[in-house]
Amino acid sequence: MFRKILMTTVAASAMVGSAFAADLPSRRPPPPVAYVPPVPIFTWTGFYIGVNGGGMFRANNRDDFANAAFFGGAAPVGGFVASNNNSDNGRFLIGGQAGVNWQINQFVLGIEGDGAAVLGQNHNNITGFFGNNGRNTGFLGTVRGRGGIAFDRFLVYGTGGVAFGSNNNEWGNTFIGTVGGVPTIFTTNANNNTRVGYAVGAGVEYAFLNNWSVKVEYLFVDLGRTNRSFLDPVTGAGFVINHREQDHVIRAGLNYKFNWGFGAAPGPVVARY
Repeated sequence: MFRKILMTTVAASAMVGSAFAADLPSRRPPPPVAYVPPVPIFTWTGFYIGVNGGGMFRANNRDDFANAAFFGGAAPVGGFVASNNNSDNGRFLIGGQAGVNWQINQFVLGIEGDGAAVLGQNHNNITGFFGNNGRNTGFLGTVRGRGGIAFDRFLVYGTGGVAFGSNNNEWGNTFIGTVGGVPTIFTTNANNNTRVGYAVGAGVEYAFLNNWSVKVEYLFVDLGRTNRSFLDPVTGAGFVINHREQDHVIRAGLNYKFNWGFGAAPGPVVARY
């Protein structure tokens, strides 16, 4: 009898313990959970390339002949410096750019190089010439620093640096003047040269996607001065004029930014246990 009571008690205790154990929480580790990184904060930091296009307009609509220096007995005909009407001072430009930006808090610093083909000629009607003279800056390039303030995806910046361009002067090849009171024809030819100066300006840029942005930019370009000689091939008399190439550039551009080296968003991380 005692043996039966003992066995019944043990069996009842085992059943109660099993039921209690079933109510306890599981001690098995949870399955791995993929880590979802936060959305990366936009940054202007990175290398970029792009294209641009716009217009180039002569800034100094003045008479290049007002300071003409005569030599060898040459003298102008009346009305020689009476007018220098800029009849067509607009040209188109199209090109590309590449650069790098580095954002520090709200400030953005960078450097950019660009080059553009300039299409069209700048014509001037000048009293005393048979025909017009034309100036054609066939290529324009700049290497500039940039500095600005970013308002998230909107950037306002100033810029300045070195400018260079290939300048082609095409003049009417005859001019009537006098040497010793005798009407004389002076001649000159087209010439090509590369000139170096400076460019300063400002712009705004907006990133409509993380890697794509559009910009509008203004530059004032000064390519310096050049002298041009007109000679009488018979007597050697003639005159020299001085021209300064200054232009306003207004253009729009499209840039693509690479996440090379820095500024790349981190990839997803899977937690391990």
